[in-house]
Parts: sequence; C-alpha cells; structure tokens
Amino acid sequence: MADESYKNILARADAWFRSVSRTQPQNLQCGRGCSLCCHGLFEIGSGDVPIVAQGLAALNPSRRKKIIQRALEVMESTKHPNLRECSKKEKEVFFNRTASVACPNLDEAGMCMIYDSRPLVCRTFGLPLRDGRKYIGDICELNFTEGTDGERLEAAWDLQWEDVLGPEDEFTVPEAIVLAARMRGWI
Repeated sequence: MADESYKNILARADAWFRSVSRTQPQNLQCGRGCSLCCHGLFEIGSGDVPIVAQGLAALNPSRRKKIIQRALEVMESTKHPNLRECSKKEKEVFFNRTASVACPNLDEAGMCMIYDSRPLVCRTFGLPLRDGRKYIGDICELNFTEGTDGERLEAAWDLQWEDVLGPEDEFTVPEAIVLAARMRGWI
C-alpha cells in the first residue's frame, strides 16, 4: 500500500495544479490528450512505485499486460541502466538519448491509462518550478509563453523535499511498471 503521507503530497500537487488552472488559465495549455510531457524518460521517486502499482492493478488485465509489455520493450530498446548505480553524466546521456520515448502508460489517443495513479512529477509538469524562494524556471514549452514573471512565480510549484531524490530513490516510469509487475506476479 502506498504511504498515506505521500498520497497527501500527491493530493496537494493536484490541488496546486487545479488552483493555477483556475487562476491562470491563459498560461496553461494542458488539456485532455496533450501528451507532450509524456515523452522522454525522466526520474520519479521510489514513493511513486506503489502508486503506479495501484494504478496498474486497477486496470483490465489485457490493458495492464499491454502496458507491461511496452515497459519491457522500452527497457530493452533503450538499454535502460540501473539509475541507482549511474553517475550523473551517465544519467544525463541516458535521458538525452531517450528524450522522445513515449510513456508506456499512454493509450492510442495520447491519454494516460493510470492518470489517477500517476507519479508526482507527472502531476506538476507544466508548472514553473522553484525551490523555496529560488525560482528555477519553466519546464513546458507550451505553458507560460506570455506569462509575466509575477505570474510565473505565483504559479511555481515548490519542489521542497518531496522532489529531492537521492540515488537510491531514482526510477523511471518503465522501471516502476516492470518492478510492480514482478512484485505482483504479472510477469
């Protein structure tokens, strides 16, 4: 079972995103079927693994099997390393090499099949980022293109401790899927 305190962080991220959508709709282009942020592998935290597992468990078995198969294919075709044993440079090379790889959870219409169980980074992607008072910047090339500095700062998601990953906590979505599938006996 996922840690309830982590679920609270996810709920807070969802609430923050909804708040920005409500107060600054002109700056967010996110919408149903937009999957620009669902391409390219990236790090998720270990707390997201049980969340992803719950999402997979809720799916129809044939859909789950399709996602697991895609994740296995991504792992093999990208020569996916163990992120927990990679240097910073090796990770950078890997993430650059996989910048166009689609998330295994996307369906044919570009919709996330485990949307309610998506990782934290997926819930906040598209928002500007800050670390405490330090503004980090914009992530999505579609959002905040005409936003003022004040709007960006007001909308920025504060990374705080929950997005700070140590090497032992780093996974990708395909890795989390395969790990969950092994733990649940789906493969």
